[in-house]
Amino acid sequence: MRYFNRPRPIAWFFFLAAFATTLALGSWQVKRLQWKQGVIAEIAAAQTQSPLTRLPDDAAALAPLNFYPVALDGRWIDGVEFHISPRFYRGKLGYFIVTPFALADGRTLLVNRGWVPAAQKLPDDRPESAVSGEATLHGMLRVGDERNWMTPPNNVDKNIWFGRDTLDMANSAGLANPVPAMVDLVGTQDSARLPVPSAGTIKLRNDHLSYIVTWYGIAVSILVIFLLYHRKKA
Repeated sequence: MRYFNRPRPIAWFFFLAAFATTLALGSWQVKRLQWKQGVIAEIAAAQTQSPLTRLPDDAAALAPLNFYPVALDGRWIDGVEFHISPRFYRGKLGYFIVTPFALADGRTLLVNRGWVPAAQKLPDDRPESAVSGEATLHGMLRVGDERNWMTPPNNVDKNIWFGRDTLDMANSAGLANPVPAMVDLVGTQDSARLPVPSAGTIKLRNDHLSYIVTWYGIAVSILVIFLLYHRKKA
C-alpha cells in the first residue's frame, strides 16, 4: 500500500461486492455464449439431414432429432385445434394454429400449421384454412416445450397455450398415442393465405459477446476507479 491510502472497510465491501458481481455476470455470459453457439451449430447440422419419413417410438430417441426436416404421411384429424400465444409475424400479434395429425403408424402428431392474426384465431373466421383427409407433412421436428420461468400457465378452458405442451394438449382433447414432439409446417410465407407456415429457418439472437465485453469492462472500470480514488496524492 506504498502508493495508496488504506481503504475503509465499507469501501472494501462495496468494491468487492460490485467487482465480484460484474465478474460473475461476465463469466455467466461466457457460458451463455458457448451454449448459444452450440444450439446454432445443432440447428445448422440438423437442417442438412435427409427428411425423416418415420419418427422413433422411444421418446428419448426424439431429442437428438430436434430441428430435423420431416416428410410424414397420415391424415388430418377434423374438429380439433389448439392455439399457442403470443406469437408475432411481421410485428403483428397472433397465434400458432396446432392441428392433430394421425400418422400411418397409429400415433397422433401435433402439427404447428403456422401463424394467424388474433382477430382470426377461431376456425369460423378463416374457413379457407380448414384441412382434412390424407396428406404428407413437410416440416421441421420440434422437441421440447420451450418453457422458462417467465412462461405463464396454460388456459386450457379457453384453449390458449403458452408453450409446446404436446402431451397436455393431446390429453385435453382425448387424442390417443400422442408423439411427445411437434412438427412445424414449412412453406411459402404469404399473409393472404392463413395460417402462415414457418420459413424453415430459425434465427437466434446472439448478443452474448457484447454482454461479455460490457460486464468485464464495468469490472475493470470499478477496479480502476477504486485504485484512483485511494491513490496517494503527491
